[in-house]
Amino acid sequence: MPPTTSISWGDPAIDLALPKPKTATVLLIEQNRKEFQDVLLGMIAKDLSESRPVHWIDGGMAFDPSPILPLLRMRGYTRREALGNFHICRGFTAHQTASIVQRLADEAKSNDPPNRIIEGRIIVVSQIPRMFMDTQLKKPEGRSLLKATLQRCRDISKDSNSLVILTSSRNLSPPLSKDLRNILRQFTDDVLRIGENSSKTRNRGLTRKKLHLQSLDREMIWSHLPFGQTSLLEFRHIQRSRLDCLIEPETTVSSFQPKGDSIEVAARTASGV
Repeated sequence: MPPTTSISWGDPAIDLALPKPKTATVLLIEQNRKEFQDVLLGMIAKDLSESRPVHWIDGGMAFDPSPILPLLRMRGYTRREALGNFHICRGFTAHQTASIVQRLADEAKSNDPPNRIIEGRIIVVSQIPRMFMDTQLKKPEGRSLLKATLQRCRDISKDSNSLVILTSSRNLSPPLSKDLRNILRQFTDDVLRIGENSSKTRNRGLTRKKLHLQSLDREMIWSHLPFGQTSLLEFRHIQRSRLDCLIEPETTVSSFQPKGDSIEVAARTASGV
């Protein structure tokens, strides 16, 4: 099996605050509202803009790909270029969703998997619990089918060395039972919860969200900035990285370093900062 790789959260500020998810794992993203999908959409847009195939299995019959298009345009990609690598399937019933996942699992495990499996790193199965809560399914059947589908998702992550992302809303009607939540988490390696920030502080009109990563019990407050803008966290990181590049080892003596000056001061003087 090839080595696992880290995948960007799609936003440099999140990449600096939280460890990046890895391939060959299953990540569950729980969110309060549909419009809180911009973290996931940022991850998708980044991989599509790097010409990587992305699979999205729409388990809730509600996915709209149009919000990804502006993210791709900001990265210099046309709709045709990027969406040619975006493979979307929709299951209208629990059994159809399970069949789509099973087909993808078979392709990932085959001796000659298609390029869209080999070259891709992200596979999304959105709103997966909703289909299996269908009132036309008996509860034992729905739970059994959900468990089998989640196991296939784990198999796909290992066999294709991909990050499989499951999404679930916490405001479903009827609400997701504790039993189903436990089943979901049983088959996942980590959980990212996205909710509203309770703070009343305004941030230039931007929606502030609270991101909580379960594995480290770490959270951050995040706002989706327009493309090209830099957060304070990113700015500090960039400045620190630039300084690290300028600073010479302490044992080095340079004729350009005035006696008594710190290395940092000498570096700034030499660079004209």
